[in-house]
Amino acid sequence: MKPSLRFASLVIARIKQSLHLLKEDLRQWVPQRAPVLVPIPIPAERRTRKSDRRHRARGD
Repeated sequence: MKPSLRFASLVIARIKQSLHLLKEDLRQWVPQRAPVLVPIPIPAERRTRKSDRRHRARGD
């Protein structure tokens, strides 16, 4: 009876190892979640009155 228990435990250990390896292989096939892109706030340039006048003069 002991040899059959030993054989059964070896078979179960082999099955667990195979399932673990299969799980690792399947993870490579699953599409990975894309990283979340976070917008970086860029402050708008503050224009002085002098620069506004300069631009208006060009259009005239």
